Amino acid sequence: MPSLARGHRMKRVIFLNRFFFPDHSATSQILTDLAFHLAKSGIETHVITSRQLYDDPDARLPPEEILRDVHIHRVLTTHFGRSTLWGRGIDYLSYYFSTSQCLFALASRDDIVIAMTDPPLISVFASRAVRRRNALLVNWLQDIYPEVAIQLKVHF
Repeated sequence: MPSLARGHRMKRVIFLNRFFFPDHSATSQILTDLAFHLAKSGIETHVITSRQLYDDPDARLPPEEILRDVHIHRVLTTHFGRSTLWGRGIDYLSYYFSTSQCLFALASRDDIVIAMTDPPLISVFASRAVRRRNALLVNWLQDIYPEVAIQLKVHF
């Protein structure tokens, strides 16, 4: 079984991202490549995602499926899409709620939960379940800009 620093033993990896295969959005493609690679390497890999596609909020993908040894858990969300800020916000909230419920049911001790940045702040909502299940939370930040680091006085 793979191990991490500080003696943490990894049981499995659980990714959180609003979109996953067969979606073609940028975060979906990056996550899909990594998840399939990890599963092929023998690491039990799960993804909690929505049932939608980035360009098709009305898409209805299956709620559960295993593709190339990746366990996909697709949660219910609203489907207003990206056309209005309010609709997008409601979609985010419904994903936060559904993902948190799924994570409470799925996560267990020594799992590594990797929260991506779609939607923003998913790690805040996941942190309670992760803490309760004694898992490890990792933030995978992709939407970082150098000026943010400068404002936060991060030294490289």
